[in-house]
Amino acid sequence: MSTRTLTVFKQNHMGEPVFNWKGELIAETPTSRLISAHFIGADAVPVDKVTFLRGDLMLESYYTDRWYNLFEVYQGSSDQVKCWYLNLSYPAQFSVETIIWQDLALDLLVYPNGEYRLLDEDEFNALPLQVEVRRHCLETVQDILNAPDLIKPGLVFHPGRSE
Repeated sequence: MSTRTLTVFKQNHMGEPVFNWKGELIAETPTSRLISAHFIGADAVPVDKVTFLRGDLMLESYYTDRWYNLFEVYQGSSDQVKCWYLNLSYPAQFSVETIIWQDLALDLLVYPNGEYRLLDEDEFNALPLQVEVRRHCLETVQDILNAPDLIKPGLVFHPGRSE
């Protein structure tokens, strides 16, 4: 079976281009796509207690019927999961060759031990979003926290503490 390369386009909340990258399509349904990509940002990007390194494998799940996407981040190309990173976003848009998603700033970072952090709340609060959009994002975070199996079967959440 041949793989299909897709281009992922990240946009800001207003639909303006931010960044794009390529990934290999692993699986898809009418409302979801799973791709394999490697982190191509700066050499090292620290976020909370994890550092994203150039070349880290990312299994990225996008949905046309959910208000988030989910990145399962691995240490390099190993089978060691560093974290799950959820970007709150408008539902993704798919075409034959692309995935387009609009970032809404709010992120949920989950560690393998179930500890989690809500990130970029100030940035999210500063966005000029409609009340319904803001409410939907916050409800989505609560739905995920109430159902950690959405991230990984058997995962149990433990709120993290700021250090």
